[in-house]
This record gives sequence, structure tokens and C-alpha cells, in this order.
Amino acid sequence: MLIVRGLVKRFQAHPHGALFAGVDLAVSAGECVAIVGESGVGKSTLLNCLAGLEPVDGGSIRLEGRELAGLDDDAFARLRRMRYGFIFQAFHILPHLTLVQNVALAMWLQGSAEGEAQARARRMLERVGLGARCEDWPRHLSGGELQRVAIARALVHRPALVLADEPTGNLDPERAAGVLDLLLENVREAGAAGLLVTHSASAAQRADRILRLDSTGLHARPPAR
Repeated sequence: MLIVRGLVKRFQAHPHGALFAGVDLAVSAGECVAIVGESGVGKSTLLNCLAGLEPVDGGSIRLEGRELAGLDDDAFARLRRMRYGFIFQAFHILPHLTLVQNVALAMWLQGSAEGEAQARARRMLERVGLGARCEDWPRHLSGGELQRVAIARALVHRPALVLADEPTGNLDPERAAGVLDLLLENVREAGAAGLLVTHSASAAQRADRILRLDSTGLHARPPAR
């Protein structure tokens, strides 16, 4: 689903000249890979590069067989709307929209009809355990519930790639575990490729694989003893 080869991101002010180089990665449909590493190593930047939100300085990014590294901003923006799903630590749920409207937004941006978008949004909210609260406002929800809405929104349009950047950083351990299990379950059922950036060892352990990012690329993390 996602194949990355030799990805390079340079910063002139960086002591090594490049934030990271030689990043190789392959993620299959239905697989979720956790990316860990020291603060400042570029984990969030890597996600931004894969999403076309930051330029790369070398290498190849292929999603569903399509080369992305040379796309212009407009083409990448269209691709993000259609084939990407995003989940953030800060949720980014819009307070002036109901839950079903927040989830349907991803489909409206694709030009889907109102009825189709609403129907699919309601089904996704049911899948994350919030089907009875479709018309509620975000201010009435807990942090764990808001993150469930974010998962529904990320997956409602059936993306090929789901990028999750510290999605449980604002949650207590019990809520975090439930949210991660829900995320992984839905990524697998949707047949999407999932990338999870996290500082949490317990969160990383829930993924199918764990890779450590440093300036020389991504490396398989040795199994815990």
C-alpha cells in the first residue's frame, strides 16, 4: 500500500545537515506500524513529508503504486482529501459542528452528496460506539470520546493511508488503550495502511511492528526483554 525508499529531509541548521536520510518503509494494507524515537528526531516531520505538507529533498514515496514525491501542491491536496486520513493529539474536532457533521466533513470535501455523507458518517459513529450521540456537540464529550470521533472522521471516506500523530497524548492510560485498540481495529477492517507516531511504549506495543527513527533512517526495534 505504502512504499518509501531513500527519503531525505534536510535542514541547513541541523548539525548533520539532514534531519533524516535513507528512510525506507513498506506498509501493507491492514497493517499499522508504530514509529518511535527521541524528541526532535523528526517523527512528525516524516508524517508531514508523507502527506505532502513538507517538501522532501530526495527519495521516493509510492501510495497504491503511484509516485507522490514529484506532485505539485494542488495535486497533493486533492490526493490528501481522497486517500489520506489524519488523527492528531489535539483532536481538531470543529466545535460549531455536530458529531455527525464533523465526520461527514471528510466526505463533503470530496464532493459526496449530503445524504450519502450523513449516512456513512452515522455508520462510522456507530462503529466507534457513538451512534446514539450523532447530534451532540463536541463540548459535551470527554477526551476519549472526541478521539473516537477523530477516528471515525479519519476512516469514513475509506482512505488508503491513515497517519496518527501522538493520538493518545492527551488521554489517561485507560482511555488511551481503548482508543488505540479501536484505531487499530478500524484500520485493519478498512484495509488501510496505518502509521502511528508515539512516545508511549505501551501504545507502540499495540501496533503490528515498531520502527525507530534516527538521522540514518528507520530501524526495526529489538524485541523487549
